[in-house]
Amino acid sequence: MTADNGDSVEKGDGHGGRSISFRDVSLLARVAALCGFDIESVLSDVGIRVSDMQDDGDPGDVHLITTMMDFGVRRSTRAYFPFALGEHYAFEHTPEVQTFLATCSSLREALWLLDFLPHFVHPSMTARYDIAGDRFTIYFELHDASDALVSSPGLTETVLVVLNRVLNQLLGQHSCPDITFRHQPMTNLAAYEKQFGSLPRFGGSFDGASHPLALLDHPIPGSSPALHAKMRLLLEQRLKQLQEVDGLEKALSGLLRHSPAMTVGQASKRLGIETRTLQRRLKKTGNSFAAIQAQARFQAAKNMLADHDLDIDTIALKLGFADRTTFSKSFSKWSGLPPATYRRVRASQGADRR
Repeated sequence: MTADNGDSVEKGDGHGGRSISFRDVSLLARVAALCGFDIESVLSDVGIRVSDMQDDGDPGDVHLITTMMDFGVRRSTRAYFPFALGEHYAFEHTPEVQTFLATCSSLREALWLLDFLPHFVHPSMTARYDIAGDRFTIYFELHDASDALVSSPGLTETVLVVLNRVLNQLLGQHSCPDITFRHQPMTNLAAYEKQFGSLPRFGGSFDGASHPLALLDHPIPGSSPALHAKMRLLLEQRLKQLQEVDGLEKALSGLLRHSPAMTVGQASKRLGIETRTLQRRLKKTGNSFAAIQAQARFQAAKNMLADHDLDIDTIALKLGFADRTTFSKSFSKWSGLPPATYRRVRASQGADRR
C-alpha cells in the first residue's frame, strides 16, 4: 500500500493482527497532531488496529515499532516526531514508577530502574550505566526476539529525550549531557542542539548519554525515603510476578544482562528465592546459572570492547572476573579470539563499513 507521501508498506505481512491500546494511541494522536500528520493513517498503513479497551494492546514487535517511528519521522511537517514523543511520554502504565522516581534521594537510586526497562517500557529495550573517570554513561540498546541488535534511530532518540527530561526533572536543573548516537542526523543539527543543550556525536559505537559523575549522588529535592522504599518494594514484587509469568530463565537472563558480575547468591536474593532452589529449578530445565551468566558476560564483553576508553583490565573487573587472564581465557573460548584481537578486528570491520 502506498502512503500519501511515497511511504509504502505491504499489508498482510503478519502484522495485521497487532493492536495498540486506546491509552497508547491517545498519546500518539496528540503528538502526531503537533507534528502535522494523522496517526490513524500511519497505524493503518503499518497494520496496527486500535483496541476498544483502554489497557488492552500488544506491546508490538520492535521491527513493527521501528516502521511506525520511521513513518512518523517522514510525515512530520511541523515538530520533529521523536523529540515531540519523548517530551510527552510518561509512565502512565506504571504509576509506581512515577512515584519511585519522584521520591528518589539521588540519581544512583533512580538508575536502579534501568535493570527493569524491558518490563516497564518494552521487552526490546535494555539499558545500563557504567562509570569511567569523572563521568557516568547510560547505554541504551534495542534487541529483537532473537536478541539481535536492532537499529531504530527515531525510537532511540525518543528514549534519550525521555531519559534526559526525567534526569532534569529529578535534579531540578538543566544538564547538558554528551549524547552519542550510532546513526547519522535525522533532522537539522540546530534541533538536536536545542533539544539536548549540546550537539550529539553521530556515527558512534553506541547509543547513550554521558554525564558528570558528581550528578550521580547529587541530592534530589523533595526526596521521601519512606515512600521510596515502599515503591521499590512494589516494583520488586512486580518483578517476582513477571518471573512467574515469563519463566525463571528469562528473569535471570534479564538480571545478568545488566549486572553480569552478579553472583548466584545476589541473583537469588533479587529473584526472591533460595540459592539452592534457583540452582535446582535451572537444572530441571537442563540449564545452569554459570551457563546463563556466561551468555550475559559474553554479550556485555562485546559491547564493552566496542568502547575503546575501557581497557581490558577494567572490562574484566566489571564482568566479575578475578583478573585479565581469567577473562581472556573465557572470552577466547566464547568467540575464538582473545579480547584484544577481537577489539582490533571489530574496529577494522567498522572502518571498512565507513
